[in-house]
Amino acid sequence: MENRPAPPMRKNNPPNAPRSRWGIFRVAHFGEIMALASPTILTMLSQTMMWTVDTALLGRVNSLSLAAAGLGGILTWATYSLFNNLSRITGTFVSQAHGRQDHEAVGRYTWQGIYIAVCTGFILQFLGFHSYLILPLTQNPTDVQELTYVYIKWRSLSAVFTQISFALMGFFQGRRDVKIPMYAGIIGNLLNLILDVWLIFGWSGFELGGQVWLAVPAMGVKGAAIGTSVGVFVNALALIIWALAPRLRRQYRLHKLRRPEPRAIANLIRVGMPAAWEGFIDMLGFLMFTIFVGTTGAVPLAASQITIQILSFSFMPLWGLTTAAGVLTGNWIGAHRPDDAEHYGRQTFKLGAYYSLGLAVVLILLRDHVFRIFTNDPEVLALGAGLTVIAAIFQYFDGVRMLGSGILQGAGDTRYPMLLMLVMMWGGFIPLTWYIIVARDGNVINAWIGASVCYLLIGILMWRRFESGKWKQVEIFQ
Repeated sequence: MENRPAPPMRKNNPPNAPRSRWGIFRVAHFGEIMALASPTILTMLSQTMMWTVDTALLGRVNSLSLAAAGLGGILTWATYSLFNNLSRITGTFVSQAHGRQDHEAVGRYTWQGIYIAVCTGFILQFLGFHSYLILPLTQNPTDVQELTYVYIKWRSLSAVFTQISFALMGFFQGRRDVKIPMYAGIIGNLLNLILDVWLIFGWSGFELGGQVWLAVPAMGVKGAAIGTSVGVFVNALALIIWALAPRLRRQYRLHKLRRPEPRAIANLIRVGMPAAWEGFIDMLGFLMFTIFVGTTGAVPLAASQITIQILSFSFMPLWGLTTAAGVLTGNWIGAHRPDDAEHYGRQTFKLGAYYSLGLAVVLILLRDHVFRIFTNDPEVLALGAGLTVIAAIFQYFDGVRMLGSGILQGAGDTRYPMLLMLVMMWGGFIPLTWYIIVARDGNVINAWIGASVCYLLIGILMWRRFESGKWKQVEIFQ
């Protein structure tokens, strides 16, 4: 049976209801928000864990492999960000169509999103196979560049399936069916873990019937990339199988091939491309950040990469809340109840603030131990405590940005976040990083302090956009 939008919140929380002394701190609809956020957290965690596992295991090989996988991972994801949010935008259309109980629109926009995902996936695979052309621009050591290309080439084999996964996640999450992507992500991630251990370090195999089976040489970086690509493929395959389940056929008819519809595709691109560029600009900023840090040597680059991994891992609850906020916003906007969308948005902001503050305390208390999860290199560990404290501060500011972006995207207001990121990244973050690292010969600690200041400003401006209420007037179906 289809999951329907929650009943009107005003019945449970009338405007003039008396409030307790601590009411201002209470998160209304906590259970409803977390019911959406929790499976999504595990879904996104499973995807990030693929890269995190690569990093943690390669850190046991050597710092060169760690640096190459780190640079390769951020280059791959920065390129993917050209289209990731375009594939994900299916969720915005599905959530609003679901809010008004338009099953036909749900099926139609899901299929058009899949067409876009396949096309963009092949583009990303082509770019990955030819990434050796741009790697010299990073000015990293030659041995780092060579291993980085190996990682990118084998990771790019799964580009099409990555984009299909995002489009189908939008179908499930927009309908509040958030457990299916979680299950698919767990399956793919477990397979990636097994393959990583097997392929990175190699195995002598076992003897059966006079023959040796499953023996592989140690592949290092190449093995990590292959394991991740296979995990992504299995994740996408699981989502496809569930999307074709009999219970969904009656409502959405996804099992019937639909022709490309230019008007629907144009709507997806019109709303999705600004969201895609927002993500790409964000990732491009950190790509430039990584390149600048990499010019100071392999040790600062490895330390910075571990910091990014810590943030990627710790952001997963915020990603879950961001997705929940986008789905709830889309559902209520689709039901023509924008004030309810704003109310849920405020509660999600409040819940995100509590999480970020708690996480900051934990990271600061464990600052001397966090880096040891990823490496035993004493030079890298020497930078660990300072970078962990900065990560604790940074993740709060970026959390506000993420939540604001999720709410605006759920409403289809994607142009403002894109323009904001464009101005702040190229007018502030990138020039400031260049000044600190290149012009002033600074260190990785100072570079991360500068990044925190820039994301503080971005978070403030994203909150002001939410407060303005202009996002309530956006119309995505044209």
